[in-house]
Amino acid sequence: MHPLRGLAGVTISVVSAAAVAAGCTTTAGTPVAKTTSAVASDSASTEPAPTTTESPKAAEPTGAPVGTAVMKVLGGSAPVTIRYRINGGAEQTESNVTLPWEKQYSVYEEVESEVAADGGSATLTCTITMDGDKLVSFKTEVNPVCNFSYWG
Repeated sequence: MHPLRGLAGVTISVVSAAAVAAGCTTTAGTPVAKTTSAVASDSASTEPAPTTTESPKAAEPTGAPVGTAVMKVLGGSAPVTIRYRINGGAEQTESNVTLPWEKQYSVYEEVESEVAADGGSATLTCTITMDGDKLVSFKTEVNPVCNFSYWG
């Protein structure tokens, strides 16, 4: 009976090797073959998950306003496109704007505001004035951009 004991050991080794090669696993000591769903979930977990990129959140103004500003765009006779950001906020776009154009807003410390005008090849002027009489940004050119931050 000793020859059968050796044969049984070899048989168990061969069956174990075949089970590993076939993708069998064990759960609580019971051999279980991998199913299609198990293979799919294993491969899905090793691949990086898709990510989406969101725009960075704009800076929120803090504290009390330090004044009032007015953005203006002048010149040209054809409609223009105006892009602007106020106090670090999201960019806004206004299309087919007839000039002159202006936007009044409260000014907060250490956040930027900007206005840009696209009038094709026309020379335009953009300005930002604070508290009615302080010219803080001025440009006259094709597609001007004016920006301003208050650091008091």
